[in-house]
Amino acid sequence: MARLETQRSRDTLVIALILNSGSSSLKFHLANLKSKIIIAHGLADWAGGHCKYKLHSQSVNVESTLSVSDPASCFHHILNDLQSRFQTEMNQLTVIGHRVVHGGNLSKATLLNTNTLKEITYASTFAPLHNPPAIKLIHETINLLPNIKQVACFDTAFHSTMPEKAYTYPIPYAWTADFKLRRFGFHGLNYAWCSTKAAQLLTPERSKLVICHLGHGASACAVSDGKSVYTTMGLTPLEGLMMGTRSGTIDAGIIFHLARTQKLSIEEIEKALLKDSGLLGVSGKSADMREVITLAQADDKRANLAIEIYCLRVQQAIGALSTTMGGVDAVIFTAGVGENAALIREKVIAPLGFLGLEIDTALNKACQPDCDISKANSKGKVLVLAAREELQMLYEIDSLLNQ
Repeated sequence: MARLETQRSRDTLVIALILNSGSSSLKFHLANLKSKIIIAHGLADWAGGHCKYKLHSQSVNVESTLSVSDPASCFHHILNDLQSRFQTEMNQLTVIGHRVVHGGNLSKATLLNTNTLKEITYASTFAPLHNPPAIKLIHETINLLPNIKQVACFDTAFHSTMPEKAYTYPIPYAWTADFKLRRFGFHGLNYAWCSTKAAQLLTPERSKLVICHLGHGASACAVSDGKSVYTTMGLTPLEGLMMGTRSGTIDAGIIFHLARTQKLSIEEIEKALLKDSGLLGVSGKSADMREVITLAQADDKRANLAIEIYCLRVQQAIGALSTTMGGVDAVIFTAGVGENAALIREKVIAPLGFLGLEIDTALNKACQPDCDISKANSKGKVLVLAAREELQMLYEIDSLLNQ
């Protein structure tokens, strides 16, 4: 965790409010843009059915339940709470940074204006769970704080280094050229952060990383010499690993089969694959890995099956991404499941000894990110790193505003 604000640094505050709007939560960080010091942070999380609100700082610890469950509505509460508790800092608010999942053709952090909002809106068709609430939140912040600069930081930007053979689908080339159907990749803000952090923790020759971002949404990325060379998510955040409510990769023929034999509409199939599949779909009870693990430990067969499928998909991704780079020097677990579910990390790595990956059981169970959970004699490293999109965003925003 970044250091909290100290009195000495408050004399020269340039304040940024970082908003990370996800498919089931809104995280926020109030920070000194120059020092990258976090003043306060919190979240509104409605993944479990009830919206849990948290706000923490050196002097404040708040936990409550909200009656709202979307980013824009939650922002009203967050803004009022921050203004009442951190009046001095909020009076010096200079910029609001928005995490946007799909930037379309925008490949770096950018000031929000009519043109950039059009591009983000266009990209919404590829990220229907993420971009629309983010856009609604952007409009809400502009409406409430019209004199504050607004910046968008994109999860797709990190993957702009992928080679053509990695981002081109084997479909009619006119679809690629004319319709711009290609692999974009996501979770790039955290991949950028983790690759930088890993470079600080590992020796220089360990440059081939497989980073597993396992949260409510999940993906994995091959990072070679700090650059994305392939990632499991593609044109949309539906492709790749099994997730909380998303199916991940399936046979596209399933869609045609359901449409023909069950007369399901495209909208019905899309909803099922985005919101009723993954952990929720297989377990039949929950999209929250914590709850699924609890059910599995109570010998719930479908919960056990959900975990087995989930881990198999991650194992397969690690193997494939390692092949893409010609080997792997370290595997990194990050995000909610990756950082907190020791059982999942253990199950994923257990059969991967042939890649030189072995974890220390005691270190794995006791892990508090950032940490190394590898066995002492493991050829490859296994790290657990905290997802810090907010810090990556601070660096990108600071760089943009100082151009």
